Amino acid sequence: MKWNKPSGYSSFPKWQQTRRGTARARVYYFITQHGTGDSSYAVGYGGFGTQVVMKSAGTFSTAQEARAYCEKVDAEAVIIEEQTV
Repeated sequence: MKWNKPSGYSSFPKWQQTRRGTARARVYYFITQHGTGDSSYAVGYGGFGTQVVMKSAGTFSTAQEARAYCEKVDAEAVIIEEQTV
């Protein structure tokens, strides 16, 4: 996956998302510090016409860890392309 340039400071981005079309399982993934209450990062994805925060993932202390988590989730996702009855 390729990531867009972060908004905020480059070493401590407030928001960063993947380039559209570079993720396998979702439209895009994002990392953010908004709403975490401290300097940790939350992760999520764009899907279902909205942004979904992956609260079950918890928070990450660095942006690098948060991006790595998103990349791992995307790589391990099972994609069902067709179902026959």
